[in-house]
Amino acid sequence: MTTKEERIAAIDLAIVRGGGIVKFCRRMGVSHQAVYAWKRRGWAPLEKSIVLEAVFSIPRSNLMNPDLVRTLSTPSASADLL
Repeated sequence: MTTKEERIAAIDLAIVRGGGIVKFCRRMGVSHQAVYAWKRRGWAPLEKSIVLEAVFSIPRSNLMNPDLVRTLSTPSASADLL
């Protein structure tokens, strides 16, 4: 499980890999305010975490809501999806 600081660092890494905040936001289709909200909150939304993983090679579990990571990591939660 990642800490809030580690998740913020992962978002910052994606921004760097994306060429800075302006290019990153344009590429992700979000405003800079949205990205700053992710950083304040300490995680990116699931759908954006999936894109960030694919585009910037940062594991989605390092970016998304830790409660959701925990839920998806629970075997009973995985069985419920089947």
